[in-house]
Amino acid sequence: MSDSAGQRAYHHGNLRAEILDAAIRELDTVPAEQLSLRAIARAVGVSQTAPYRHFADKENLLAAMATRGYGQLLDTLRRELADADSSAAAQLHALARAYVSYAAEHESLFKLMFGPLVQPGEDLPELREVSRETLTLVKGILQRGMDSGEFRAQDVVYLANAAWAGIHGVATLRIDAPALFKRYVDLERQIRVAVDTFIAGISPAPGAP
Repeated sequence: MSDSAGQRAYHHGNLRAEILDAAIRELDTVPAEQLSLRAIARAVGVSQTAPYRHFADKENLLAAMATRGYGQLLDTLRRELADADSSAAAQLHALARAYVSYAAEHESLFKLMFGPLVQPGEDLPELREVSRETLTLVKGILQRGMDSGEFRAQDVVYLANAAWAGIHGVATLRIDAPALFKRYVDLERQIRVAVDTFIAGISPAPGAP
């Protein structure tokens, strides 16, 4: 190994971030199961052992990639919510559009984030924390809606899971069945119908106290 390669392998200040960037790019052409730290090292231009100074193994790398994805998703959702109307219904619509849009723009990473290879368990505290923050956004919107009387009072955890399941289903369909939205279904309308249907189910009956 040349001196220049060694310097890059061990003294590159942003190597961890570069490896993550390269690994996420690789997801567009290589399934997550087939990602190789050595191949990613070659793509970045460092020694094959350099990535192991930042990631213990491939599972650790995948967790870091998913954590990066959740962070990006969280930032996207927060930006959209900041620009939306303050009503709980408007906030849910903004969140749903942003969620589906992120999934469509980052298909492979989105699949990794919610797939079986990486789950935010207690052994991955950073991933667990950022994944919980996304659900906390949903819970916050729903709780404000219940506090204001916009929605019926009920267990916010189960309600948030129901809201997430509905919009996650649309996002997954957008990724796995793109022809559906190219030929038969307008995506924006489908998102709107999904959210409106959910809201109708949790709104107080007309004339109810």
